Amino acid sequence: MNILYIAYSCSPNHGSEDRIGWKIPYESSKNNNVIVITKKEHESVINGYIKQNPLNIKFHFVDIPEIFKKIYKGVFYSGRLNIWQKRAVALAEEICKSEKVDIIHQITPVEFRSMGDYGRISDVKFVCGPVGGGEFVPQGLRRYINRNMHFEVFRFIANRLNYLKIKRKGMLNRCDALLFANRETEKYMLPILKRNTGITACMSEIGIDGEEISDLQKDVDEFREKRIFLVSGRLVYRKGHALLTDALSRLPEELDYKCYIAGNGKELNRLKKRCKKAGLEKKVVFLGRIAFDEMENIYRKAHALIMPSIRETTGSVILEAMSKGLPVITINKFGGAVLLNENNSWLYDGKTHEEYIENLKNVIEECISDEDKLAEKSLNALSAARQNTWEHKVAYYNSVYQELLTHEK
Repeated sequence: MNILYIAYSCSPNHGSEDRIGWKIPYESSKNNNVIVITKKEHESVINGYIKQNPLNIKFHFVDIPEIFKKIYKGVFYSGRLNIWQKRAVALAEEICKSEKVDIIHQITPVEFRSMGDYGRISDVKFVCGPVGGGEFVPQGLRRYINRNMHFEVFRFIANRLNYLKIKRKGMLNRCDALLFANRETEKYMLPILKRNTGITACMSEIGIDGEEISDLQKDVDEFREKRIFLVSGRLVYRKGHALLTDALSRLPEELDYKCYIAGNGKELNRLKKRCKKAGLEKKVVFLGRIAFDEMENIYRKAHALIMPSIRETTGSVILEAMSKGLPVITINKFGGAVLLNENNSWLYDGKTHEEYIENLKNVIEECISDEDKLAEKSLNALSAARQNTWEHKVAYYNSVYQELLTHEK
């Protein structure tokens, strides 16, 4: 197949969305002819990589005027993405005229607010996603928004305006396959999908390299030592560290555990004060920013990952932890609810503020006290990671492409 990937974020040297934008075309190029449209800023890095590692991928780089980069930044970044998409659509149309493209697949940006209207290009099937961005902070957790309420309000308005734009233009109805990163975004977007044909599915957007999956399994005896929890990510309000400290403060003092928090951010000093006030100074350790190779050692020491995010598309740290045999403790919403289950992790839920704190506290306590269950979930986490490699993900995408190509557009 001849596949054109739209990957605004695409780099061999970074994580998060850049990793998605790079790994999908890279894996797909092993069995398909691949073209990638990405942003100009990646050109030097990608060309440098190709000189050392020849690929079966043709790259095209799209830029936008500097004035828009200065205007659209921070919370206004989606404006830059939409301008870029318009230029990328025009280039994609030219490429489809000069080369026999079978499939166009937009894989990044992940947020639905930055969808491009590639479905308008005739005689080519268009796949979009998995997309997220339709998730919101649950009612019972909005107390943790605090001084960031203005950002959540702005995001809500931006979501609604883009929702109405997509509805008015009929963009979803020009997608031959529409994939969602979480059920919240699926529920948010499906009401404006008017047709009954095409493919829709809910699946995680993240993947893992097979060689990153550990072959080492902790001995059961290790689970009888002090329980080590890992929390990894930027220290910003939506990552839910304040919720976590509230839950930890309710654990019995005699429980033997440590909670290592890796990452930096503007919430650091505030979180340290919360821990001091709650008497958690000996239980919670702030590690700061950790280099990738050092994280490997921390994963090996830890027994479970806690991801207490109050709003998250998915979070690549989930698969990173599972690939090292760490089950995950996270909310039963967002991408985690798609990727995880009770066999390999602990999922908590709630309706009120009190219920969320208490339920998170209960699953952490169970993880500490039940060695056998932790050992079982650890093995299952490794198994689940093996089913979520980039190779598996691209195999699924290929099956979608093949199905679409058997039907006329």
